[in-house]
Amino acid sequence: MRTPSVRTRVLAAAAFLVAAVGAALGGAQAASAHDSLVSSSPASGDSVSSLSEVTLDFSANLLGYDGGNIVIVVGPDGRHYETECVALAGPTLTLPVALGQPGEYSVEWRAVSSDGHPVSGVIPFTYTGASTSEGAGTSPCAAAAGAGEAASTTDAASESGGLSGLTLGLLVGGGAVVVVGILVVVILRTRSREE
Repeated sequence: MRTPSVRTRVLAAAAFLVAAVGAALGGAQAASAHDSLVSSSPASGDSVSSLSEVTLDFSANLLGYDGGNIVIVVGPDGRHYETECVALAGPTLTLPVALGQPGEYSVEWRAVSSDGHPVSGVIPFTYTGASTSEGAGTSPCAAAAGAGEAASTTDAASESGGLSGLTLGLLVGGGAVVVVGILVVVILRTRSREE
């Protein structure tokens, strides 16, 4: 019976390592594929003369965790102009608003991506219409959800110093590749000594 040569075994081990690295990096990329904002009304930089609701459309259905999806509208005076809490319908968040004095406003949002990770952003726009509200000092919906005054533009893992899905995937995948590499070397050395 003919045994495989050392060269054949080394090539097989190298092919296995390449496959393991590919699997590890592929898994890490999938872990970081969060849903993204596709469109909004108003859009970033828009100038509007009337606005009764803000809508945000995402690339996939969002998760409806209690308090996880937050949208607030902050005016030039720092006051809030939401009239109700945000509503979720599949990939769309809708927020009723009544704006105050004309000026620069921002829509600050945080949503729970379909992969369970939070995504967030800020959409600036200009309001040129008549005042329909005096606004409020705080957002009762955001405060009830434990979000504080604003949604951050970084995800919660970055804010808390925790690991992102990409970093965790790379660490686990890299560790698996190292372990497999060590096992291949040990097996090859053991077999070459036996011959």
